[in-house]
Amino acid sequence: MSIICTDRDGLEAFMKEELNEKRYIHSLGVERMAVHLATIHGADIEKAGFAGRYHDIAKCFSKERMNEYIRKYKLPEEYIDNPSLAHSKVAAEILSNEFGVIDEDLLNAVKSHTTGRAGMSLLEEIVYVADAIEDNRSYPSLKTLQKLAENDLDGCCIIILDFTVDMVTAKGREVDKTTLDAREYMQNKINEKDRR
Repeated sequence: MSIICTDRDGLEAFMKEELNEKRYIHSLGVERMAVHLATIHGADIEKAGFAGRYHDIAKCFSKERMNEYIRKYKLPEEYIDNPSLAHSKVAAEILSNEFGVIDEDLLNAVKSHTTGRAGMSLLEEIVYVADAIEDNRSYPSLKTLQKLAENDLDGCCIIILDFTVDMVTAKGREVDKTTLDAREYMQNKINEKDRR
């Protein structure tokens, strides 16, 4: 294993302990999809699999426990009482501080899997997309998006970002600025490619 994780057995045990069955199955699905997309698009397969497998290790924390980790790792106050946004940042901190993962790109892929971000690397984009289209998801356009992701990762990514913005807006919640920035970045990237 070339990824520097000082305690892979401990991390595996932590994941099994912390995730409910549904989230555990989802995580394995994201791992498989991330490896599949990395193989097609030329990203590091090992890193994609690792980030996919462990991206959600903090997802099932209670709000109180999430808040403890946010304070422990001095994450921005905006994450307090906001576990749906916080879990990806907390997961990256746990991987870094408790399991010795030092690869910045890999940590960013975990950190940005919920919101995306402007300037996403290929690995980040793969994990972001894999999270939305792994085989255990069930929505009408799943197979179409899976096919699109194989042929046009950026095109698939922008559709997922658009869907996220629409869904959050429909629920009457404020869309995270990072997601809006990611969408603008991705749209500009696609426009740039189209102009070539």
